Amino acid sequence: MRPLIIGMIGLDTSHCLEFTKLLNGPEHPFHIDGGKVAYAFPFYSEDLPISKDRVQGYTETLRDELSVKITSSIAETAETSDAILLTAVDGRKHLELFKQLLPYKIPVFLDKPLALSMKEAREIYALAEEHNIPIMSSSSLRYADSFNTVIDNKKDEISGIYVHGPLPMQPLMPGYFWYGIHMIEMVIATMGTGANNVTVKTSNEHETVIIEWEDGRHAIIRGEYEWHSRFGATLHTKNGFHLADISKDTKPFYASLLERVITFFQTKESPVPKEETLEVIKLIEMINKKRNMGTVLVSQKSEL
Repeated sequence: MRPLIIGMIGLDTSHCLEFTKLLNGPEHPFHIDGGKVAYAFPFYSEDLPISKDRVQGYTETLRDELSVKITSSIAETAETSDAILLTAVDGRKHLELFKQLLPYKIPVFLDKPLALSMKEAREIYALAEEHNIPIMSSSSLRYADSFNTVIDNKKDEISGIYVHGPLPMQPLMPGYFWYGIHMIEMVIATMGTGANNVTVKTSNEHETVIIEWEDGRHAIIRGEYEWHSRFGATLHTKNGFHLADISKDTKPFYASLLERVITFFQTKESPVPKEETLEVIKLIEMINKKRNMGTVLVSQKSEL
C-alpha cells in the first residue's frame, strides 16, 4: 500500500507539530509509517487567542522545518490529499470546516472536540453518512499505553473508574469541551454509553464529577484547574483494581492515537464507535449544565 498523502486543516495547535513529526520524521523514535503530511492550510479563529496567537509560529515550523507545503485554501489542500487531519483547535468551527470537505469524498479525522453541541455533532455524522465520508474523532488519551493496556485486557470486567488530570478552561470552548474532554473520553472508552446523571462538586483548585449509568455503575473525575501533565486512572473490577499512571508512559499518546488514525485512513473504518463519540459530547453537555463555578478559570500554558 503506497503511503498516504495527508492534508492538514488548521495550524493553531501543538497537535499539528506532534502529528507531523511522527509521520514525516523517519528518525523519530516513534515514527509512524503509512502516510505523510504534505499539504496544510493555516486556518485559525480571529477571536480565540490560543488559535490566533499560535498559527504563525506553527505554520512557519511546518513549512521551514518539516517540509510541508502551505496552501492558500481548504480546497487546495483537500484536492491533492488522500485524507485529512482537521486539527483546527476551535471546536466551534468544525462543522463549518467539515462542510467544505464534503465534495472531496476522503476520510477525515476531526481532532477533539468533534463539536460543541450534540446538535452539531449529530449534523456532522449525518453529513458524513449522506456523502459517504468516513470520519473519526478521538482524544489522544483514549489510546495512552498504560490505560489502553488495562482496557484491552479487562474491559468486560470493569465496574467503575476514577480519572484525574488537568482541567484548565477556555471561555469560548466552555467547561469540559477543551481539556476536560480528555478525561471524559477515558471514562466513555471504559464505561460505554448510557450515562444518565451527573453531580458536580467544586472547590478553589479542583472539581469532582460523579457520573451514574443506567445499570448502576459509577465513574469519578477529579479535574484540577491549573494545567499539568499528570493524567491517570484507577479502574475497578470485582476482584481488584488496576492503575494506569499515564504520566510515566514511554510512548507518547499522540503516537498511539495516530497509529489508529492511519489505520482508519487506510481501512475507512473508525475504531471509535459513533455512539461513543456522541456520548462524549452528550456527557460534556450534562456536566457543563451542572457546573456553577461563578468565575471561569482560564489557562493557556499548554495543550494536548
